[in-house]
Amino acid sequence: MKKTTYLILAILLIAGITNATPLLWRGPKTIGKGKFIAMLGLGYWKVNQKYDWPNKEWQSLDSDKQTTVINGHFMLGYAPIKKFELLAHIPLMSKTKDTLSSFGMQDIWLKARYNVIGGKAKPFLTGVITGRFPTSSKDARPRLDDQTLDFALGAMFMKKMKPVVLHLKGGYWLNGKKEDETDVGDAVEGIFKLDYIFGKKIKGFLNINGMYTFQKKDSTGAAIENSEKLRMNITPGLVLKPIPGLIVRPKLIIPLKMVNKGGAAFTWKAGLDFWFVPK
Repeated sequence: MKKTTYLILAILLIAGITNATPLLWRGPKTIGKGKFIAMLGLGYWKVNQKYDWPNKEWQSLDSDKQTTVINGHFMLGYAPIKKFELLAHIPLMSKTKDTLSSFGMQDIWLKARYNVIGGKAKPFLTGVITGRFPTSSKDARPRLDDQTLDFALGAMFMKKMKPVVLHLKGGYWLNGKKEDETDVGDAVEGIFKLDYIFGKKIKGFLNINGMYTFQKKDSTGAAIENSEKLRMNITPGLVLKPIPGLIVRPKLIIPLKMVNKGGAAFTWKAGLDFWFVPK
C-alpha cells in the first residue's frame, strides 16, 4: 500500500510540471576512473503535424508533406579521472518525404561531465558542458540537422527515496547562426523524471521533458515573428537489466499538444536504447 501511494504521488507531481536533447541524457552518476561506457539509441517517428499560428492549433499535414524518420544514436564515453567523463555522440538519421530521401550523419556532439557531489545516503549533483558541431551534409534533402555551431551548459540532480528516485535536470543552449547569418535562437530545456524500482533487474520511469526555443533572428538581427517553439513531452518507459553490464530501455514519447506550439511535430515517437555500463 505504501509503495502504491508513492507511485500515485509521483504521477500527480509529474502532471503538474510544465523534448530534451542528449545534453541531459543519463543520471548524474559517473563511471569509474579508466572505464568506458557505450550506448546505441534507436528511434522511429513521423512528422505529420504543423502548428497554425493564426488559429493557435495543430493541423495535420497532407501525406506528401509528412516526413518519416528513423534514427540511430551512438555514444561512447571514457572517464580519465575519478568523477569526470568525456563523451562523443554520433547520431545517424534516415528521412523520407514524398519523393525525397536522405541518410547520413547528423551534427556530432562532444560532451564533458563532472560529478560535484554524491555518495551513499547523499543526493547526486553533476555539471555538464557540450558542443554540437556542424558535420551533417549541406546537400541532404530532407535536411538532417541545422548545421550550426552550438554550445550548452547543464546540471542534473538525483535523490533516492526508495522505491522512488527523483531526477531534476536543466540546461541552456547558446545556438549559432546558419550560413545566411540567420540566428536559430537560443533554447532552455529541462527534465522532471521519476524512477520506480520494482526489483534489481527492472524499474519503470515516467518523465516530462520540455524545451523552449526563442525566436529566430534574421541577418539584420530583427526577430522573426512566430518562429519560437515550445515542446513538452511525456515519456513512460522501462529499464531492464537482463545481464550484468547491459541495460535495455524501451520508451514511448508522447507530445503534450495542448501546451506545444510552433514548427512541425510528431504524434508519437518510439525509442529503444541499449546501454553498456561497466561495473
